[in-house]
Amino acid sequence: MRLLRYAAVAALLAIPVLVAAAPASYAAAVAGRSGGSTAFASPSTAEPGQRVMFVADCSPAAGIGDATLSGTTLGLPSRIPMNPSKGDSFDFSVSVTLPSSIEPGTYHPNIDCPGATSATATLHVTRFPSGGVATGDGTTATTSNSTLAMAGLALIGAGALAGGFALHRRGTRDHS
Repeated sequence: MRLLRYAAVAALLAIPVLVAAAPASYAAAVAGRSGGSTAFASPSTAEPGQRVMFVADCSPAAGIGDATLSGTTLGLPSRIPMNPSKGDSFDFSVSVTLPSSIEPGTYHPNIDCPGATSATATLHVTRFPSGGVATGDGTTATTSNSTLAMAGLALIGAGALAGGFALHRRGTRDHS
């Protein structure tokens, strides 16, 4: 009977975690989308003269076609064709070198996807290196992944159940 009580308490404690995580995951997934297409720059902070890769994940609803980066805001040609990713006709990328004359600031170049959809990437240009050591692109920190969130919540629930079971076992062992 005690085990059942511990399981019920663990389930009740997990409910607020699930409810609190759902709106944040949904908002992060929807943020920055335009017609279902998304884009980003890697690295997202760069210096003049540095190479930057722009990646677009165009909406499958838009159909198959070509994507172009509008480089005017960066001091580049107005229409830069993007290369399709291997095996996926909806993902595109292009690598460009920023002009040495580009001013520091935040830029939002537009990427035109097939089917008249578009996406906007964000690029921060600085004169001097900033931030910490470049140890990766921080994908898991900047991208919402509901699969990972649900796996984490499942692990939290499993831990709560294991803790309840351990407390139950400790309680029955003391009375023997």
